[in-house]
Amino acid sequence: MNTKFNEKTHATLIGLFYKHLKEAYGCAGIGCFVKCSQKMAEQRGARMALRALRDGHQLNFKSYMAYGEWTSTFPRRSEEVGVYPDKETRSFLCAWRDTFEEMGLVECGKIYCKEIDRGIVRGFNPDLTFELKSYLHDSPCCDMVFKDAALGEDVPMNAQAKMPWEYHCGHVYKTYRKNILAIYPQDGQKVVDQVEKDFVQAFGEEAMETLRSYLSTDFNTIG
Repeated sequence: MNTKFNEKTHATLIGLFYKHLKEAYGCAGIGCFVKCSQKMAEQRGARMALRALRDGHQLNFKSYMAYGEWTSTFPRRSEEVGVYPDKETRSFLCAWRDTFEEMGLVECGKIYCKEIDRGIVRGFNPDLTFELKSYLHDSPCCDMVFKDAALGEDVPMNAQAKMPWEYHCGHVYKTYRKNILAIYPQDGQKVVDQVEKDFVQAFGEEAMETLRSYLSTDFNTIG
């Protein structure tokens, strides 16, 4: 496993796709970025649902929380607020927010963070209700509400559902690359090439080869 992969690597890769899509295609490029982000989020949510169903659980927010695919490697600070039966989480530290700001891409963060969690919920179960009240890019906290999350039987955290960060980065790379080349078959490769060049400069050729190794992975399945 390549230890260079973590939340900030993930955020950097996303930021690079946003940057070069916008530079190449303007508002249309941003639209492409949104579709890529939505697709990736929905695939992750669908994988979570498949694992939960396989283990005999309902597709509610109890199992949604238990079958999340990633584990934090950076410090986090959050609090639980809200009124039963909703679960409202306010987060005050975020590696994605910090990375986007360091890259000068706060606008990317606002667009990406608007899509990612609600996309994961939609992929997991579109009948669930999720609300993003604010995010750290322009507010004191990221405030998320999971409606009726306290209802139903408790579901234990599933350690086997956790995937390494190189997997998540590979998912970003394959999904964005595939959709960019489908939308822009004539010159989309130039965007991908620029992303790869900048990624290599930041993390090295070995890390880039790790991303390429995930081009053969089916991110719609759980194996």
